[in-house]
Amino acid sequence: MSQMHLWKFFYESDLSGYTLVIPSVAVGNVGQLACDLLISSLKMKKLASVYSPALIPVLGYDPYDLKSTNLSCSCEVYQCESKNIVVLQIRAPLVYKYARSFLENVISTFMTKQIKNIILLTSSYAHENKLISTSPFRYLMTDNCSYEEEIKKLNWTKHQEDQTRLRIYGGGFATMFFEICKENLLPCLILYKFCSEGDNSPDAYDMVHNLNKVLPVFNQDKDIFSQLLPPASWKLLFGGPTPKDIY
Repeated sequence: MSQMHLWKFFYESDLSGYTLVIPSVAVGNVGQLACDLLISSLKMKKLASVYSPALIPVLGYDPYDLKSTNLSCSCEVYQCESKNIVVLQIRAPLVYKYARSFLENVISTFMTKQIKNIILLTSSYAHENKLISTSPFRYLMTDNCSYEEEIKKLNWTKHQEDQTRLRIYGGGFATMFFEICKENLLPCLILYKFCSEGDNSPDAYDMVHNLNKVLPVFNQDKDIFSQLLPPASWKLLFGGPTPKDIY
């Protein structure tokens, strides 16, 4: 493991056969918000913290328990043993100079731990949606992706690839990560939504709703939205009300 990227695991855990969910820092932060919903709703346990020069430093309170004395940083790993799912939450944009090295390290780390699948959640600019009469969600997957049959049944719209290179406009590092997965023959599914900047928490709920159709971590016999628990940190998304003194 590269000394440039440091992983601190808080306990030993067998991740063989798990699915890794990772967000790309993108327009509206939809992927990150969706991962927040997963971590909070499934009461996932923090497995590791990650340091890398590719990560802009962030330090703050525990976003899922404001009464906790623990601190959170730019990149952390959370685990749900009952659902065989692990989430790599990224809370800051990547420094482009080191991005590829960091993503390669992420993939090699989880390959060593025998992860079975990877699902990347991201978003794209709303004005890039050329088929506005269809669902705002799109997908892209590697040839060896194990979710192919489920996606065929869902009749989702596939990402329209550019003839010159793979691009998801506004999607952050999603396509770079996808190409690295392909190079390493690691199954990867990208799910993204066209959206605009603003209050993107509804987009995150929609993202988890669609994710649950291919990765059923919530009870499908019940209303999924009743099973989702927004993290405590969402109360602070837009800060406090405007001070009356300014008027």
